[in-house]
Amino acid sequence: MNSYKKCASGIQIIATIMIVATTALTVLHWFFPLVYQAWYAASGVGVMREFDTTTFSWGQKVSGFMVEAFASALLIYGLLLVIQLMSLIKVNQYFTLATITLLKRISKIALLYCVYAVICGMALSVITTLHNQPGERVVAITFGTADLINIMVFCCMFLMMTIFQKGYEMKHEQDLTI
Repeated sequence: MNSYKKCASGIQIIATIMIVATTALTVLHWFFPLVYQAWYAASGVGVMREFDTTTFSWGQKVSGFMVEAFASALLIYGLLLVIQLMSLIKVNQYFTLATITLLKRISKIALLYCVYAVICGMALSVITTLHNQPGERVVAITFGTADLINIMVFCCMFLMMTIFQKGYEMKHEQDLTI
């Protein structure tokens, strides 16, 4: 097994672990907050937010879960695409239309995830302060340099993959002409 196949297998294993962990941590965070806090304290895996979900109403928990679950779904879908890409690499399909298409999809999902992260933060600020007294409710929109850089990088990656796809199609079309 060459080094590319070993690396691809390792990435597939890591992506699978990340899918399971993302699913588990999202559910634990909103519906089993004490277990989540104990897990975070023991391992440091997860994100400790400024709010405590143990005091939330059922509606706040479900709403917050739905907002965060959409972000998790985007991440999981991207990881599933990475697993497919690594399967192609393991069978030495480096410069095929399938590989380019998967890279284009991965960059599109990553771009959507970066944009949604900003929206997710805003929605969670509303949901978590919904039952506060008037004047203590918060709508916070955070958009930092890291968000801007991520969006720009994934936009560039998406554009590059689109150009690669068009180039591949043109080359394939040219190979068919006599």
